[in-house]
Amino acid sequence: MIERHPEVADRFLVLEPRPSFGDHAREHGERLARHYEDRGVIVLPRVPIDFDVEFFQGLSFPAEWKKIGTANGIEAPVIERRGGRVGVNREHPLLEQFKDVPLACYVQSQIASFDAQLRAGLRTLFPRYFSLQEGNISWRLTETSQEGLHLDFFDRGAPLTPELKSRHRLKIFINIDSDARSWRVSHDLAEVLKRCREAMPEALPDDINVVNSIIDKMGVLDELPGHKVDYPPLSAVIVNAELLAHEVVRGRRVIAGRFWCDVSDMLDPARHSCRLLAGWLADGGYRLAPDALAVAKQYAHLVGSYDLIEMQRGAKPTPL
Repeated sequence: MIERHPEVADRFLVLEPRPSFGDHAREHGERLARHYEDRGVIVLPRVPIDFDVEFFQGLSFPAEWKKIGTANGIEAPVIERRGGRVGVNREHPLLEQFKDVPLACYVQSQIASFDAQLRAGLRTLFPRYFSLQEGNISWRLTETSQEGLHLDFFDRGAPLTPELKSRHRLKIFINIDSDARSWRVSHDLAEVLKRCREAMPEALPDDINVVNSIIDKMGVLDELPGHKVDYPPLSAVIVNAELLAHEVVRGRRVIAGRFWCDVSDMLDPARHSCRLLAGWLADGGYRLAPDALAVAKQYAHLVGSYDLIEMQRGAKPTPL
Protein backbone atom coordinates (compact mmCIF):
# COMPACT_ATOMS: atom_id res chain seq x y z
CA MET A 1 0.00 0.00 0.00
CA ILE A 2 2.84 2.45 0.89
CA GLU A 3 6.28 2.33 -0.75
CA ARG A 4 8.26 4.72 1.43
CA HIS A 5 11.10 6.84 0.04
CA PRO A 6 14.10 7.10 2.41
CA GLU A 7 14.66 10.82 1.69
CA VAL A 8 11.11 11.86 2.63
CA ALA A 9 9.80 12.02 6.18
CA ASP A 10 7.30 9.27 7.02
CA ARG A 11 4.17 11.15 8.07
CA PHE A 12 1.67 8.28 7.77
CA LEU A 13 -0.60 7.15 10.59
CA VAL A 14 -2.40 4.07 9.27
CA LEU A 15 -5.41 3.08 11.38
CA GLU A 16 -6.78 -0.42 11.75
CA PRO A 17 -10.21 -1.08 10.18
CA ARG A 18 -13.03 -0.39 12.61
CA PRO A 19 -16.85 -0.64 12.29
CA SER A 20 -17.52 3.05 12.99
CA PHE A 21 -15.97 6.49 13.27
CA GLY A 22 -16.74 6.28 16.98
CA ASP A 23 -14.53 3.22 17.35
CA HIS A 24 -11.62 5.12 15.76
CA ALA A 25 -12.22 8.10 18.05
CA ARG A 26 -12.43 5.93 21.16
CA GLU A 27 -9.17 4.19 20.28
CA HIS A 28 -7.09 7.23 19.33
CA GLY A 29 -8.67 10.25 21.04
CA GLU A 30 -6.78 13.50 20.47
CA ARG A 31 -3.93 11.66 18.75
CA LEU A 32 -5.71 12.11 15.42
CA ALA A 33 -5.95 15.90 15.64
CA ARG A 34 -2.41 16.11 16.99
CA HIS A 35 -1.04 14.06 14.11
CA TYR A 36 -2.98 16.10 11.56
CA GLU A 37 -1.83 19.42 13.05
CA ASP A 38 1.74 18.13 12.86
CA ARG A 39 1.36 17.89 9.06
CA GLY A 40 0.69 14.17 9.18
CA VAL A 41 -1.35 11.88 6.92
CA ILE A 42 -4.11 9.80 8.50
CA VAL A 43 -5.16 6.70 6.53
CA LEU A 44 -8.42 4.85 7.18
CA PRO A 45 -8.16 1.48 5.36
CA ARG A 46 -11.96 1.35 5.08
CA VAL A 47 -14.23 4.30 5.68
CA PRO A 48 -17.32 3.32 7.73
CA ILE A 49 -19.94 4.94 5.48
CA ASP A 50 -22.91 3.05 4.07
CA PHE A 51 -23.94 3.85 0.48
CA ASP A 52 -24.44 2.20 -2.93
CA VAL A 53 -20.77 2.05 -3.90
CA GLU A 54 -21.33 -0.49 -6.68
CA PHE A 55 -23.72 1.90 -8.40
CA PHE A 56 -21.30 4.85 -8.22
CA GLN A 57 -18.43 2.73 -9.51
CA GLY A 58 -20.38 2.57 -12.76
CA LEU A 59 -20.84 6.35 -13.03
CA SER A 60 -18.59 8.91 -14.70
CA PHE A 61 -18.93 12.68 -14.81
CA PRO A 62 -17.74 14.92 -17.68
CA ALA A 63 -14.34 16.63 -17.39
CA GLU A 64 -15.90 20.02 -16.65
CA TRP A 65 -17.48 18.43 -13.57
CA LYS A 66 -14.11 17.38 -12.16
CA LYS A 67 -14.74 19.09 -8.82
CA ILE A 68 -18.50 19.52 -8.73
CA GLY A 69 -19.90 19.27 -5.24
CA THR A 70 -22.19 20.62 -2.56
CA ALA A 71 -21.07 24.16 -3.39
CA ASN A 72 -22.62 23.63 -6.83
CA GLY A 73 -25.95 22.29 -5.55
CA ILE A 74 -25.66 18.56 -6.27
CA GLU A 75 -26.90 17.69 -2.77
CA ALA A 76 -30.08 19.78 -3.04
CA PRO A 77 -33.30 17.81 -3.61
CA VAL A 78 -34.39 17.26 -7.21
CA ILE A 79 -38.01 17.41 -6.04
CA GLU A 80 -38.67 20.70 -4.28
CA ARG A 81 -41.45 22.96 -3.06
CA ARG A 82 -41.40 26.32 -4.78
CA GLY A 83 -44.12 28.94 -4.92
CA GLY A 84 -46.45 26.73 -2.92
CA ARG A 85 -46.15 23.84 -5.40
CA VAL A 86 -44.14 20.62 -5.25
CA GLY A 87 -42.39 19.70 -8.46
CA VAL A 88 -39.16 18.90 -10.27
CA ASN A 89 -36.29 21.39 -10.18
CA ARG A 90 -35.49 21.40 -13.89
CA GLU A 91 -32.32 23.42 -13.23
CA HIS A 92 -30.80 20.81 -10.92
CA PRO A 93 -27.30 19.85 -12.17
CA LEU A 94 -27.95 16.10 -11.76
CA LEU A 95 -31.08 16.32 -13.90
CA GLU A 96 -29.01 18.11 -16.52
CA GLN A 97 -26.56 15.21 -16.45
CA PHE A 98 -28.91 12.20 -16.21
CA LYS A 99 -32.10 13.57 -17.86
CA ASP A 100 -34.18 10.93 -16.04
CA VAL A 101 -35.94 12.24 -12.90
CA PRO A 102 -35.97 8.97 -10.85
CA LEU A 103 -32.28 8.38 -11.63
CA ALA A 104 -31.32 11.94 -10.71
CA CYS A 105 -33.33 11.61 -7.46
CA TYR A 106 -31.55 8.37 -6.57
CA VAL A 107 -28.09 9.82 -7.21
CA GLN A 108 -28.97 12.92 -5.16
CA SER A 109 -30.31 10.86 -2.25
CA GLN A 110 -27.17 8.70 -2.14
CA ILE A 111 -24.91 11.77 -2.28
CA ALA A 112 -26.87 13.47 0.50
CA SER A 113 -26.74 10.35 2.69
CA PHE A 114 -23.01 9.89 2.16
CA ASP A 115 -22.28 13.55 2.86
CA ALA A 116 -24.33 13.50 6.06
CA GLN A 117 -22.43 10.45 7.34
CA LEU A 118 -19.12 12.10 6.44
CA ARG A 119 -19.95 15.32 8.31
CA ALA A 120 -20.95 13.36 11.41
CA GLY A 121 -17.87 11.15 11.12
CA LEU A 122 -15.42 14.05 11.00
CA ARG A 123 -17.04 15.70 14.00
CA THR A 124 -16.60 12.40 15.83
CA LEU A 125 -12.94 12.04 14.84
CA PHE A 126 -12.11 15.67 15.66
CA PRO A 127 -14.43 16.58 18.55
CA ARG A 128 -12.30 19.56 19.63
CA TYR A 129 -12.97 21.28 16.30
CA PHE A 130 -16.17 22.77 17.72
CA SER A 131 -16.67 25.30 14.91
CA LEU A 132 -16.15 22.78 12.09
CA GLN A 133 -17.82 24.02 8.91
CA GLU A 134 -17.99 22.75 5.37
CA GLY A 135 -16.26 24.38 2.44
CA ASN A 136 -17.26 21.82 -0.18
CA ILE A 137 -17.74 18.09 -0.63
CA SER A 138 -16.85 17.37 -4.24
CA TRP A 139 -17.72 14.18 -6.12
CA ARG A 140 -14.86 13.72 -8.57
CA LEU A 141 -16.09 10.94 -10.84
CA THR A 142 -13.54 11.72 -13.55
CA GLU A 143 -10.21 10.09 -14.32
CA THR A 144 -7.07 11.87 -13.17
CA SER A 145 -3.52 10.87 -14.09
CA GLN A 146 -0.01 12.29 -13.78
CA GLU A 147 -1.28 15.36 -11.98
CA GLY A 148 2.16 16.65 -11.04
CA LEU A 149 3.40 17.35 -7.51
CA HIS A 150 1.76 20.46 -6.08
CA LEU A 151 0.66 22.20 -2.92
CA ASP A 152 -2.99 23.25 -2.82
CA PHE A 153 -3.88 26.89 -3.34
CA PHE A 154 -7.15 28.64 -4.15
CA ASP A 155 -8.58 31.57 -6.08
CA ARG A 156 -5.74 31.46 -8.62
CA GLY A 157 -3.17 32.27 -5.95
CA ALA A 158 -4.67 35.51 -4.64
CA PRO A 159 -3.68 36.67 -1.13
CA LEU A 160 -5.79 35.32 1.72
CA THR A 161 -8.28 37.59 3.44
CA PRO A 162 -7.98 38.00 7.22
CA GLU A 163 -11.00 35.71 7.59
CA LEU A 164 -9.38 32.92 5.56
CA LYS A 165 -6.12 33.32 7.49
CA SER A 166 -8.06 32.58 10.69
CA ARG A 167 -9.20 29.18 9.41
CA HIS A 168 -7.64 25.79 10.08
CA ARG A 169 -8.28 23.52 7.08
CA LEU A 170 -9.33 19.88 7.33
CA LYS A 171 -9.36 17.83 4.13
CA ILE A 172 -10.32 14.22 3.44
CA PHE A 173 -10.17 12.13 0.26
CA ILE A 174 -12.21 8.90 -0.06
CA ASN A 175 -11.53 6.49 -2.91
CA ILE A 176 -14.85 5.09 -4.13
CA ASP A 177 -13.48 3.45 -7.28
CA SER A 178 -13.15 -0.31 -7.75
CA ASP A 179 -9.36 0.10 -8.18
CA ALA A 180 -6.74 1.57 -5.89
CA ARG A 181 -6.00 5.29 -6.23
CA SER A 182 -2.29 5.91 -6.80
CA TRP A 183 -0.61 8.94 -5.21
CA ARG A 184 2.84 10.33 -4.62
CA VAL A 185 3.45 12.22 -1.38
CA SER A 186 6.59 14.31 -0.94
CA HIS A 187 7.98 16.91 1.51
CA ASP A 188 6.00 19.37 3.59
CA LEU A 189 6.01 23.09 2.80
CA ALA A 190 8.78 23.93 5.28
CA GLU A 191 11.11 21.38 3.70
CA VAL A 192 10.09 22.36 0.15
CA LEU A 193 11.10 25.97 0.84
CA LYS A 194 14.54 24.84 1.98
CA ARG A 195 15.21 22.29 -0.77
CA CYS A 196 14.01 24.52 -3.60
CA ARG A 197 15.63 27.74 -2.40
CA GLU A 198 17.96 28.23 -5.37
CA ALA A 199 15.15 28.05 -7.91
CA MET A 200 12.78 30.34 -6.00
CA PRO A 201 12.50 34.16 -5.78
CA GLU A 202 14.64 36.01 -3.24
CA ALA A 203 11.60 37.36 -1.40
CA LEU A 204 8.20 35.81 -0.66
CA PRO A 205 5.20 37.18 1.27
CA ASP A 206 3.79 35.87 4.51
CA ASP A 207 0.80 34.42 2.67
CA ILE A 208 0.55 30.67 2.17
CA ASN A 209 -1.83 30.90 -0.79
CA VAL A 210 0.54 33.16 -2.74
CA VAL A 211 3.59 31.10 -1.76
CA ASN A 212 2.01 27.78 -2.79
CA SER A 213 0.88 29.26 -6.09
CA ILE A 214 4.39 30.48 -6.90
CA ILE A 215 5.94 27.14 -5.92
CA ASP A 216 3.65 25.35 -8.37
CA LYS A 217 4.13 27.91 -11.13
CA MET A 218 7.93 27.80 -10.81
CA GLY A 219 7.91 24.01 -11.37
CA VAL A 220 10.32 23.41 -8.50
CA LEU A 221 8.50 20.31 -7.24
CA ASP A 222 8.92 18.27 -10.41
CA GLU A 223 12.09 16.43 -9.41
CA LEU A 224 11.41 15.93 -5.71
CA PRO A 225 11.31 12.35 -4.36
CA GLY A 226 8.15 10.96 -2.86
CA HIS A 227 6.43 8.03 -1.24
CA LYS A 228 4.33 5.91 -3.62
CA VAL A 229 0.92 5.15 -2.18
CA ASP A 230 -1.95 3.00 -3.42
CA TYR A 231 -5.16 3.74 -1.53
CA PRO A 232 -7.56 0.76 -1.78
CA PRO A 233 -11.25 1.08 -2.64
CA LEU A 234 -13.25 2.73 0.18
CA SER A 235 -10.09 3.86 1.99
CA ALA A 236 -9.82 7.45 3.19
CA VAL A 237 -6.90 9.86 3.52
CA ILE A 238 -7.04 12.88 5.83
CA VAL A 239 -4.28 15.34 4.96
CA ASN A 240 -3.72 19.09 4.86
CA ALA A 241 -3.05 19.31 1.14
CA GLU A 242 -1.80 22.90 1.34
CA LEU A 243 1.10 21.76 3.52
CA LEU A 244 2.19 18.47 1.94
CA ALA A 245 3.33 18.18 -1.69
CA HIS A 246 1.26 15.49 -3.39
CA GLU A 247 -0.05 14.30 -6.72
CA VAL A 248 -2.56 11.85 -8.11
CA VAL A 249 -0.71 9.40 -10.34
CA ARG A 250 -3.90 7.63 -11.34
CA GLY A 251 -7.45 7.52 -10.06
CA ARG A 252 -10.99 7.52 -11.39
CA ARG A 253 -13.46 8.21 -8.60
CA VAL A 254 -12.89 10.06 -5.35
CA ILE A 255 -14.88 12.16 -2.91
CA ALA A 256 -12.98 15.15 -1.51
CA GLY A 257 -14.28 16.90 1.59
CA ARG A 258 -12.94 20.35 2.43
CA PHE A 259 -13.78 21.64 5.91
CA TRP A 260 -12.44 24.27 8.25
CA CYS A 261 -12.64 25.45 11.83
CA ASP A 262 -11.42 28.46 13.78
CA VAL A 263 -7.73 28.41 14.65
CA SER A 264 -8.70 28.67 18.33
CA ASP A 265 -10.20 25.16 18.11
CA MET A 266 -6.83 23.57 17.27
CA LEU A 267 -5.14 21.52 19.96
CA ASP A 268 -2.15 23.83 19.43
CA PRO A 269 -3.02 27.06 17.57
CA ALA A 270 0.71 27.82 17.35
CA ARG A 271 0.92 25.04 14.74
CA HIS A 272 -1.39 26.85 12.34
CA SER A 273 0.25 27.26 8.94
CA CYS A 274 -0.35 31.01 8.77
CA ARG A 275 1.47 31.46 12.07
CA LEU A 276 4.40 29.27 11.03
CA LEU A 277 5.00 30.47 7.49
CA ALA A 278 7.12 33.53 8.34
CA GLY A 279 9.47 31.33 10.35
CA TRP A 280 9.68 28.78 7.54
CA LEU A 281 10.57 31.55 5.09
CA ALA A 282 13.29 32.86 7.40
CA ASP A 283 14.71 29.36 7.95
CA GLY A 284 14.78 28.87 4.17
CA GLY A 285 16.78 32.05 3.63
CA TYR A 286 14.06 34.18 2.04
CA ARG A 287 13.49 37.88 2.50
CA LEU A 288 9.95 38.78 3.53
CA ALA A 289 8.06 40.62 0.79
CA PRO A 290 5.72 43.13 2.48
CA ASP A 291 3.07 43.28 -0.26
CA ALA A 292 1.46 39.89 -0.95
CA LEU A 293 -0.85 41.27 -3.63
CA ALA A 294 2.05 42.79 -5.58
CA VAL A 295 3.90 39.47 -5.53
CA ALA A 296 0.78 37.57 -6.60
CA LYS A 297 0.31 39.94 -9.53
CA GLN A 298 3.99 39.58 -10.49
CA TYR A 299 3.56 35.82 -11.01
CA ALA A 300 -0.08 35.80 -12.13
CA HIS A 301 0.87 35.32 -15.79
CA LEU A 302 2.69 32.06 -15.08
CA VAL A 303 0.83 28.76 -15.38
CA GLY A 304 1.95 25.85 -13.22
CA SER A 305 1.77 22.18 -14.15
CA TYR A 306 -1.35 21.63 -12.05
CA ASP A 307 -3.07 24.69 -13.59
CA LEU A 308 -2.20 23.47 -17.07
CA ILE A 309 -3.71 20.04 -16.47
CA GLU A 310 -6.87 21.62 -15.09
CA MET A 311 -7.23 23.84 -18.16
CA GLN A 312 -6.60 20.94 -20.53
CA ARG A 313 -9.44 19.03 -18.89
CA GLY A 314 -11.71 22.04 -19.13
CA ALA A 315 -12.38 21.90 -15.41
CA LYS A 316 -14.05 24.95 -13.90
CA PRO A 317 -12.82 26.38 -10.58
CA THR A 318 -14.83 25.31 -7.57
CA PRO A 319 -16.05 28.03 -5.16
CA LEU A 320 -13.73 28.50 -2.19
